[in-house]
Amino acid sequence: MVKCLLTIAYDGTRFGGWQRQANRTSVQEELERAFTVIFGGTVSVEGAGRTDAGVHAFGQAAHAVLPRPLRSGSLLLALNGNLPPDVAVRSVREVPDDFHARFCARGKRYVYRCVVSRVRPAVGRGYYHWVKRPLDLAAMTAAGRHLLGRHDFAAFASNPGYERKHGTVRTLQHLHLCRRPWGFDLAVQGNGFLYNMVRAIAGTLLEVGAGRRSPAAVAEVLASRDRRRAGATAPACGLYLLAVLYPRVRATAPALAPADADNIDDVDDDEPA
Repeated sequence: MVKCLLTIAYDGTRFGGWQRQANRTSVQEELERAFTVIFGGTVSVEGAGRTDAGVHAFGQAAHAVLPRPLRSGSLLLALNGNLPPDVAVRSVREVPDDFHARFCARGKRYVYRCVVSRVRPAVGRGYYHWVKRPLDLAAMTAAGRHLLGRHDFAAFASNPGYERKHGTVRTLQHLHLCRRPWGFDLAVQGNGFLYNMVRAIAGTLLEVGAGRRSPAAVAEVLASRDRRRAGATAPACGLYLLAVLYPRVRATAPALAPADADNIDDVDDDEPA
């Protein structure tokens, strides 16, 4: 038995999300189907976390326990040959038996992409959020500074049952607004994210940019711990999971040496995912 770590990219447009479910196709289901074809039996794939319907990924992470070893290049080709065009495994590497894609994660990076234009864009509508009017990015940046650090992010989360059980305190390490010729990207990194947290932050900052809130009001929203005080949840189509962050993981054997290990980053071990 061999445990491997996968880095996965996907276009989330047609999926019900990452996690397998009864009524909609999921990315997890497609990967498990590909493994079944390769090995002739059931292989369970465990992700680092869920992404919602319509959310995309460049660097989702997942682990699987294989019934027998395959060289990295062979397994990479076999998986991608049995996956649909909107899912691709970017890298495969062997990891220790005690590695877990979710519980060993120490952080994640996301980007939320917006196109700002008076005219509705005709191409790529499923890959960004369209904003009709110009935004004050300086005000949005000032507002975002209130969210940096360790806080209770209950006002930016949308799953009360999970939150009561697991808590709502997280550490937001980075938040950047990056201007683009067509609009901007909102890039964030944290030690963990609550359900809809990135999209709720994006929706709130968009209201600041439109002049409907002041930057200082975001601090009040955060302190309130009340989801009703924050902005609307921004559409899923603009959100991308860029990377899942782990402490440095050393391959246990050369047979599965990484083809592309850009999701393995050194991070502080004292920040739980």
